Amino acid sequence: MVPLVCLSESPTYLQVTPRRQFTRDAIVGLDRSLRGAGTQLHVRMGSPESQLPAAVHAYGAEAVYAVALTDPASLERDARIERALRSIGVPFLRFPERVLRGAYDVMTGSKTPFRVYTPYKNAWMNGADDIAPAVHAPRHIAPVPIADGTTDLQRLGWPTAGGGASKDAITRLRSFIASGAGQYDTRRDLPGVDGTSRLSPYLSVGAVSIRRVFHAAREARAEASAGARKGFDTFINELVWREFYYQILTHFPHVMTAPFRQEFAGIPWSTDEKSFQRWTDGTTGYPIVDAAMRQLRNEGWMHNRARMIVASFLTKDLHINWQWGEQYFFTVLRDADHASNNGGWQWTAGTGTDASPWFRIFNPVLQGKKFDPAGAYVRRYVPELARFPEAAVHEPWNANRQEQEAAGCVIGRDYPSPMVDHAEARVRTMAIYRIPGGGVATPPPSLVRTRTNV
Repeated sequence: MVPLVCLSESPTYLQVTPRRQFTRDAIVGLDRSLRGAGTQLHVRMGSPESQLPAAVHAYGAEAVYAVALTDPASLERDARIERALRSIGVPFLRFPERVLRGAYDVMTGSKTPFRVYTPYKNAWMNGADDIAPAVHAPRHIAPVPIADGTTDLQRLGWPTAGGGASKDAITRLRSFIASGAGQYDTRRDLPGVDGTSRLSPYLSVGAVSIRRVFHAAREARAEASAGARKGFDTFINELVWREFYYQILTHFPHVMTAPFRQEFAGIPWSTDEKSFQRWTDGTTGYPIVDAAMRQLRNEGWMHNRARMIVASFLTKDLHINWQWGEQYFFTVLRDADHASNNGGWQWTAGTGTDASPWFRIFNPVLQGKKFDPAGAYVRRYVPELARFPEAAVHEPWNANRQEQEAAGCVIGRDYPSPMVDHAEARVRTMAIYRIPGGGVATPPPSLVRTRTNV
């Protein structure tokens, strides 16, 4: 067996973003693990469709094995690899190890893909007991000398220390299962506390098996108290959401370039680049939005509740295309994943799989008060507002000048005023989301009252 990776030489790939840096750290960690088992990671530079056939000849390999990815770009790449290997009589075998159940394993009774989450989840759970556990890594792998045209990370000048992504993931998984998963249902929406697993970056690069995560949660749930089981159930439900978005991407690849619900393809999005820049910089004037965007910029990660808040703000307060936000997230997030990133953005934008989501408009002030009531999250990432009292930290513009001076932050001078009026933006959102036939998509007044100020 020859553990091999092909590294692109394209200028785009060589740009170090948080996501690429985390991927590099994971590759370094993989090499360290392989060296501990007696071998090492072999590296070839260039396109995989040219380098893999060359590696097959160099090593005398009989087959090439890989983990299957389902985004359109990866599928196109794999098709090129398969053609190149087929031309020399070598099979290219891919395995869906990024998911627990394949996209074609969970289908409707008429053998069509699910388009709505709840029935998908019900069908998915019916086969959950048959999900195989993770395969443990071998303790020893016979070393193979590096062949011509191949190198290793050390010769490339990559660091040999650090990069223990898999070990870090296992440590975090164990800690979360032992002390956090049982409270996941009550703490996961609070960005100011460490209430989530934070396993998403490791899952996105394959540093930890989704099978290991799933079975660890299921086994712990079986031993948990009745009160803690709801937390485990909620966590497992989030794993199924991840599976759902993977199968959506497989069956409906158009989502990478267009709305899932194509009746929303004609939304007249704003192209205001200055407003988009303020959103990315975390200077919108809405504290919970700015805290989230600054967390993303500083850490390459953002709390899930915060992701929904900032996505709603971009699409339904600034009326900027969700694809701008999706691309920005994919560049900056350490856990960027095509399926989950696209699914999350389309869900919040109202163009995705939810049955009636377009009039769900998050009020950034109410979201902050509800999920960051003491303002801990805002104060951590927007230090200008640290001295405002709880009653004012999520809408500091309502404090009088004397109160602002006492807090050491005058709105409009030390921290920006809100860049838009949320109430006015909401009215415009209701007008620009249109249904087939050109009609204005306006829900009944009762739904407007109950859904727009969540």
